[in-house]
Amino acid sequence: MNCRRIFFVALTLLATIPACVIPSIAAPSTPLPTPTVDSAAIETMVALTVSAAIAQTEQSVPSPEPASIIVVTAQTTSTPAPIATPTYAPQATATPTPEAASLSQSLLTRLEDGSVLFADNRAGYQIQLPLGWLAVRLNEKEYLESFSLQEAANTHIQQALLGVQNEDPNSLRLFALDTQPAHIQNEFVSDIRFMLDAGKVISLNSNDGLQTIADKIPASATVFRFEVTSTRILTSASGLQFGVIEAGSSFTNSAGVEVPLYQKQVYFNTRGGIQSITLTTLAGLKPTLLPIFDAMLETIKPQS
Repeated sequence: MNCRRIFFVALTLLATIPACVIPSIAAPSTPLPTPTVDSAAIETMVALTVSAAIAQTEQSVPSPEPASIIVVTAQTTSTPAPIATPTYAPQATATPTPEAASLSQSLLTRLEDGSVLFADNRAGYQIQLPLGWLAVRLNEKEYLESFSLQEAANTHIQQALLGVQNEDPNSLRLFALDTQPAHIQNEFVSDIRFMLDAGKVISLNSNDGLQTIADKIPASATVFRFEVTSTRILTSASGLQFGVIEAGSSFTNSAGVEVPLYQKQVYFNTRGGIQSITLTTLAGLKPTLLPIFDAMLETIKPQS
């Protein structure tokens, strides 16, 4: 290559350099405006997403027989229900129905006083839930319909309902939320979970079996890491033996405030396996909700 050609090539390369962007040097530009969040648009997107999921799921769920299931909804009044310990009718009884009548082999019935009676034919017991709680079974129609309730307009209730959608309905037999507006605090909704460990039996002759469960609680944390504070075995007024585990935890809300939590788990044997009923609530609501929870436990009746 002669000198004249080399010189020409060099001039050509120099002419192209200004048009290139060197990766290590940012090209000057006009600053971009700070993005803003349209909360109304986000709420609309969430609503459309939930509606689409409900419609898709509902197509695959067979309609239950009209006489087998009574869809249960929570109170729609904005006035909180009385917080006094409820008095239950001891004669309240759900009529057993054929297992084929319900996907979950259970029955929800609203009683005259407004409370809800849950009869689990698979586990073999029934229990009466207090007023002001939204009770749903994951593989039943009322779970899908709960998203259209007035209570579900609350973002935290929506999150709680969506948070259990992928759980096994054979284990999570019933999910209940405290929908009273005054009780939804620090971005938290109190709940009660009814879990069945099918085919298992827990020994309540000593504290050993209960302690084995308690030892596994901290390691099994998925959202909140609970630390056990007490374990004990007691007998209800109706003669049913319970294993009781109490625990505490905390979380940090969006304002950066640490919020303490309280949890009470109750275990007992049924013909279908080990049944646990767990209340998780704010520590500040413990004096209000714990007496109601304990009164609910006294309504448990084994099915023959």
